[in-house]
Amino acid sequence: MTELLITPLWARRVTVLLAALIGLATLMPAQQLPDAPGTDKLHHVIAFCLLVLPMSFARPQQFWKYALYGIAFGICIELTQPFVHRSGELRDAIADAIGVGLGCAIGVGLRRLSRR
Repeated sequence: MTELLITPLWARRVTVLLAALIGLATLMPAQQLPDAPGTDKLHHVIAFCLLVLPMSFARPQQFWKYALYGIAFGICIELTQPFVHRSGELRDAIADAIGVGLGCAIGVGLRRLSRR
């Protein structure tokens, strides 16, 4: 039943939507961002965890590929931020990578549990 609901096409669409939202949120001027509870680093971890989770669930055998894409996306954002008057930070990229690892682990783990 779960496999019918979470197809690779569905997961890909959700991932693209999340990437667009993350890109928008991280590249818009800081003054326009709404206040949100939690720390900046926690927001990075959550966002990148959610980014890779759908594809890691839909295609668990390729989680490493989505991990590399997610980490590269985070690094690209941090390198681009100075051009839109935001500060790119190594610690943000590290938080992104932590989120990617967590998202891949959760996605693969949930997939294994769903097959039992």
